[in-house]
Amino acid sequence: MAAVLRRLSGLHAAHRLVWVDVARGLALVSMFVAHAAPSGGPGGILHLTEFLTAALFAALVGVGAALERRRHGAGRALALALIRAVALLAAAWLTALSGAQVADILTHLAIVMVVLPLLVALPRSLRTGLAVVCLMLGVWLTAVGTAPVAARLSEALAPLQSLTAPVRAQLGNVGAALAVTEAESLRWTAEFLTAGPYRLPPLLAWALLGSVLVASVHRFEGVARGRAAAWAGAGLGLAAVALAFSRWRTGEFPLPYTASLADVALATGLVLAALGACAAVVPSHLPWLTGILAVPGSMTLTVYVAHQAYLGWAVGAWTVLGGALQPGAGPWLSPAGTDDTWFNVVALCVGGLLLPLLWRTVVRREPWRRGPLEGPIALATRRLAR
Repeated sequence: MAAVLRRLSGLHAAHRLVWVDVARGLALVSMFVAHAAPSGGPGGILHLTEFLTAALFAALVGVGAALERRRHGAGRALALALIRAVALLAAAWLTALSGAQVADILTHLAIVMVVLPLLVALPRSLRTGLAVVCLMLGVWLTAVGTAPVAARLSEALAPLQSLTAPVRAQLGNVGAALAVTEAESLRWTAEFLTAGPYRLPPLLAWALLGSVLVASVHRFEGVARGRAAAWAGAGLGLAAVALAFSRWRTGEFPLPYTASLADVALATGLVLAALGACAAVVPSHLPWLTGILAVPGSMTLTVYVAHQAYLGWAVGAWTVLGGALQPGAGPWLSPAGTDDTWFNVVALCVGGLLLPLLWRTVVRREPWRRGPLEGPIALATRRLAR
């Protein structure tokens, strides 16, 4: 097992930080549990995946942006980000066809991916301060509500609408289609700012923190493991405080995806703990335990899209007729007709490992060996990334 994982992951170990791939793999496993687990497990500990998953994916966007800028410079890093953002939007279109009972985060991450290269040039202290501001902004916008926020945005954008009105008038029907209606304004405000489940300000904050953390712990000669451990400890402390505060006020976990103060504090603590622990613990070589996460983590986008396709199949394979399930429903479908089963958790975890291993066993040529979706992206970015 160890030899297979080393052989199939060796290429990526040479060109990528292994602990970052492990963190990506951890994000995938957290997502599998959040999307398919039928219960919270002992003491509700599995509910923590509801807070960690989106925050960790966003933080990894920030990690990637910081590393790209260091390796390729500001201009190329931005160009690479634009290409990858287009790839995420294309993948979001694919996942929309799956029919899975999960909310997709790829469109939100594409926006964050474009913005981050413009911000990683700021000093670390400013990025940290901006991250705190974005977290508080996310909490405040949610508390204000969709309609007031949409109204304020319309007022702020009114001069721009006036400036573009003559151009839209000349475009005729096309220009009319470009005009934003009140209903569309409310929908976009809710989806991206106030009603979630994913909101851009907290996602941007976690991405900024990811860029700060990797700049703090990563050196060309290796990883500053002491600093990484300090980040992990600080994250665990923040998560513990958020949990204690929520237990004191309500006696329960914070509600995920609500952008409450306890929600964003817990998610922030967990993501710092996860990234810091990965950087502090993961060695530079690939033993089999590390490889179990590093292999799917090096083919993240393909595994993400595949998991959506599987969950879409799981809920579509058998339907509910007359209030009862069709005969022959499998273990992938709960009695309520949802995808929340332990069978699906295991299937996703095993599939997330086997898919990259099988692909790289069959496909040996670069850049296609990197994955069905990662290969075309690598081909499109090859010249810029040299």
